[in-house]
Amino acid sequence: MAIRMIVTDMDGTLLDVKNGISEANRAALKEATAMGVHVVIATGRMYLSALPYAKEIGVTAPIISCNGALVKTTAGKELFASPIAPNVVREILNCMKERGWYVQIYTDEGLFFCERDRRACAYEKSAGVEGKAVGWDGLYALRTRVFKLLSISDRAEETAARAAEISCMFEGRVRAVRSKEKYIDIMAEGVSKAASIERLAASLGISLREVLALGDSDNDCDMLSAAGIGIAMTTGTPAVRETADFLAENGAADGVARAVYTYVLEGKGKKA
Repeated sequence: MAIRMIVTDMDGTLLDVKNGISEANRAALKEATAMGVHVVIATGRMYLSALPYAKEIGVTAPIISCNGALVKTTAGKELFASPIAPNVVREILNCMKERGWYVQIYTDEGLFFCERDRRACAYEKSAGVEGKAVGWDGLYALRTRVFKLLSISDRAEETAARAAEISCMFEGRVRAVRSKEKYIDIMAEGVSKAASIERLAASLGISLREVLALGDSDNDCDMLSAAGIGIAMTTGTPAVRETADFLAENGAADGVARAVYTYVLEGKGKKA
């Protein structure tokens, strides 16, 4: 069955180590778009952080942000949203404060953290967005339409354990998953890239069998499993590589291009 939708993660997949898009990736996605294939960005990042990249590659399809908690068009129209319940946000903040864990909050109004420490500064630089330091009182006041909380661990080996602890404490209410080596993303229960891809594809009359999904981390496992073809970068985590149908060599950060030429443009005069 022909691929009618390409869904790509950003960090570690579409983007290189300098947070840029390689010329090969850009060209491949533009060729696919010209053929009528829908190209979708699905990221743990906030919408405003993903938007410039969507415009750079000429994406007109909606952007799946905050791991599926918020889906908006590139023009800013909200299609669907799944915020965390306000009382649960407060409980999570209590947990973070008691344990001395770093946390930041994503809402309609932007990115917020307690103080602009080294972790906050590093995130702002990586994501290309400016957050606001509001203190603990400010964070507790931000309980409406919170789409995601992010905790950053000090060591990579702590990340999985922290995600598991949060999942256990808030079982049935939130979903906690590792998105990068030291990042734990926390969303409402039932929120995932896969769930939003399914809704978006259905709205376009596309079946999941006609979707090609690409990712590199644990928060991409569900969408790779749900898609007709799930491709993990060879630089990805063990879990995502195990979930994938195929692997794409991501040397020079061109893994997306290699996959698109092989599984979408093959047989149409293109080659990897």
